[in-house]
Amino acid sequence: MKFRSPGDSEGNGDELSDLQNQLEQLKFQIEEERKTHQQEMKRGLEAFQRLQKNGDNGKEERFLVSVDGHELSPHQRVGIFVDVQNMYYAARNIFQSKLEFSKLLKHLLRGRVLARAMAYIVERPGMEQDKFIEVLRRNGYEVRKRVVGERNDSTNRGDWNIGITLDAVSLASKIDVAILVTGDGDFVPLVERLAIDGVRVEIASFRETTSSELFHAADQMHFLDERVLLSGTHFQPAEDEEEEVEEEKELVPSRSRRPLRRARGPAEEDFDDEDEED
Repeated sequence: MKFRSPGDSEGNGDELSDLQNQLEQLKFQIEEERKTHQQEMKRGLEAFQRLQKNGDNGKEERFLVSVDGHELSPHQRVGIFVDVQNMYYAARNIFQSKLEFSKLLKHLLRGRVLARAMAYIVERPGMEQDKFIEVLRRNGYEVRKRVVGERNDSTNRGDWNIGITLDAVSLASKIDVAILVTGDGDFVPLVERLAIDGVRVEIASFRETTSSELFHAADQMHFLDERVLLSGTHFQPAEDEEEEVEEEKELVPSRSRRPLRRARGPAEEDFDDEDEED
């Protein structure tokens, strides 16, 4: 075997020099690419951290989870319409208690924007409801009051259905959501009309006194329970009221049965609520 020395071939010195230059260029390129890769990794990590940080609060800022688990926008303008007469008797007959209207308002808004909150009450001459009305107003409600006469015929029962309907329709262009606090199936046409106007309709009522037609017509149902009731409130009807109470119990069945119609009662009850909190 014959060995050659580096000097035996012409131009070997130039080849080695070229090879060294190529190696140097390769090292430089590798170093530049490494720096670029590190910078990109750093920027990517920072972007991911920002996204993760914003994501923790972003969903909470953009959406609110309602009582039924639906995601609702905090920018929704909400109008609340409370059929006080309907809800008063439902709370009394089912829970022997009263609604706490401050809790009710917070429970239904769920962090959304309150446009209007209206409470509709009925009274007869001689009834004292000034304190109750003041409590409602302090808690953000606008009160609509109707005084009915002494007759007990069907034309004088103090029904607010038409008034609530007119107010809700007139506000349809100014709100995104209408919450009807009632279980009365007579409001189904109102729900359908508001839906045509592009308004989301939610119903808030007790499960036992909610019309099935109203339940199916609404976009969402808030079934109310002890969380929106006054604690420690318990009705003890007087002896002369026992007959009337027994009759009203037929309107609001026990919690084991679902009624087809609403809970309604006479308008002569005193709605004053000394226990209501601000």
